[in-house]
Amino acid sequence: MDRAHLEALSIHDLRRMATAAGIASAKKSIIVAALADDYRDGPSVHMDPVTTLTPPPVEDREQVIWPDVPPGTADINGSYVLPPWYQELTAAVTIGHVELMGPAGSGKTLAVHHLAAAQGRRLAVVTADGGLRKRDLVGTRELIGGRTVFQASEFASAAKNGDWALIDEANMAEPDALGFLNGMLDRPGTIGSTFVVGGRAIEVHPDFRCFLTRNPGYQGTKLMNEALRDRFWSITVPPLLGEGLTAMLRAHKVRKAYIPDAVMMIERLYVAWEGQRISYQISPRRALAAAKMADLTKTPFRDMLTTSILTKIDVQHERNAVAAVIKAVWTARDYSG
Repeated sequence: MDRAHLEALSIHDLRRMATAAGIASAKKSIIVAALADDYRDGPSVHMDPVTTLTPPPVEDREQVIWPDVPPGTADINGSYVLPPWYQELTAAVTIGHVELMGPAGSGKTLAVHHLAAAQGRRLAVVTADGGLRKRDLVGTRELIGGRTVFQASEFASAAKNGDWALIDEANMAEPDALGFLNGMLDRPGTIGSTFVVGGRAIEVHPDFRCFLTRNPGYQGTKLMNEALRDRFWSITVPPLLGEGLTAMLRAHKVRKAYIPDAVMMIERLYVAWEGQRISYQISPRRALAAAKMADLTKTPFRDMLTTSILTKIDVQHERNAVAAVIKAVWTARDYSG
């Protein structure tokens, strides 16, 4: 291959060719010189800083076990109500990775599951709320049958095979995980990005899509790296309130009598959080859980909803602040009723 053709290639393509030829160098000019025909026919010892690599025998390389990524599913109780931003999500996934930002319980995660199921995609799901590390995204070494093998993660399999992956609560992830994502998500829809699994470079499939969900301002979250966020199409998901919340509760077959109380409570608590009167963000999931428990235990819905909310708050002064808002809501409901 002549030098002019090599000069026109990207550095990513050149590095892959250099690795295959047993050449290691970070400089494009050195790689081009080493790969050019006039050099390849010359001496076997290359000019410094080019070094020759001897790949290990295939049988000595670490075995990697790739798990299957499960099909996407949207198992919900009732009919799925398409949110107003669903069309934007459908369009965004055709061009690259997608970030969904919004409060807890606004339907971010469910929308990704629903879209994956609707398009027949496999979906690897990773939850970052426990402090996601790089090893959770790549995999770990394990001892199987007396031999050490590398067990790749479902996320790594999805990236390799062109499936989808969802990272929930991404702004709770650790820096090493975010740095890993930053390096392997730079070329959605094209070839060129790689990541290392079991000591070998793996190509990121052009069809691979990564979804991030996060709750800006939620307790325990971190600021996201701007370089990483730049690799995603960002969609701001509004809180699930008013008619949208009513439609969701009806779709989940919540008793009609419960819905007005649930909607008013969730709305007032969200306004209190937004106004920094309380620091705990209340999810509409509390209303769904309370409705089910009220039916099962024959307990008044208001009592069950209050319990469902307050038992999720550990800090006493925060629990007292939320309890004060709840009391005001029930008083207003009794007065208006």
